Amino acid sequence: MKCRIFCAVLLGTLLAPFVHSWDLRTIGIDRFRVRHVSLYHSRAFLTIESSNVSLVEASWPETVGYQWSRVLSTDGDERGSCRGLTNVLGTDIDRLARLWVLCGAGENACPPKLVIRSLLSPGTGEIQHRFPTADADQQRFHAIVVDPVPASDGDTRAFITLFDQDYVLLYSLFKRSIGKLQFQKSDQTSLHPISLSEVTVNLNRLYVADTVSDRLFALPIRNLRQLAFPEDGVRKIIMKTNVTYLGRLLGRPAGLTLDFRNNLLYVLQRDGAIVKWTPGRSLKAENHRVILQQGTNITQIILGIGGKAWAVSGEYISEASRRHCLKIVV
Repeated sequence: MKCRIFCAVLLGTLLAPFVHSWDLRTIGIDRFRVRHVSLYHSRAFLTIESSNVSLVEASWPETVGYQWSRVLSTDGDERGSCRGLTNVLGTDIDRLARLWVLCGAGENACPPKLVIRSLLSPGTGEIQHRFPTADADQQRFHAIVVDPVPASDGDTRAFITLFDQDYVLLYSLFKRSIGKLQFQKSDQTSLHPISLSEVTVNLNRLYVADTVSDRLFALPIRNLRQLAFPEDGVRKIIMKTNVTYLGRLLGRPAGLTLDFRNNLLYVLQRDGAIVKWTPGRSLKAENHRVILQQGTNITQIILGIGGKAWAVSGEYISEASRRHCLKIVV
């Protein structure tokens, strides 16, 4: 493992140039941490942690020409209204260029909510789904991932994860309702304690990772896409037999990502490393390939077209250049 890490570092030094990154001082943000990035062509939507801003739109660092940014959240000037974007936890963009924004509980007793806006027709308004306050008091929302494939009825659905919970939420845009995907191992042994907070999905696969014990599960994505939401909404979707327990990852995972060959990439924040695992093999260390070990706080892996990929760091990789991104070879 150590030899692979060293080789990856050497290869990264030779082949992985830095990408220009985000300098938000022009909009009054000096110190911030990047939590998550969603891309739509040359537009980057940054979920950040700062004193009074949580969502910013900026240019993707590779964009040639004028670099710009603007604040989208209303964290600093919310006065009693719960309509704005506050305490943004994460975003995703669906196949029809709609921006999905997951907001946590904010000040003024505002409940967590999901906000959906069109990037192509911003004047068409937005969709908001507010989570029940009674449930929100016991829930810590973490991330949102939109299924890139429509359901059998044409519906667009999104997976929402929480900390310290044994279920994943599934939201139906067509029915404007939400249900629970709650499951057990096939041998019926207990999964607790568990925190199903990391999820990734592509055309063929859906993985959920437990960040307490590093366990990895595969869910039957084709069956979920055929699942029909009744008209009166869904309170709970119980799944017991079709969930596959794959084993334990190499450590606490973050930024789960599936490439175009269905390989699973994830971040080991403890080591500042990105590793890749091929489905069908056991999850032993020898079946992982180290893509990068940077030593910085890597939070996410972004895959582009033509095999391009970037590692996103929460803090500046270089304080002098104010860079957050590192190009990698996957």
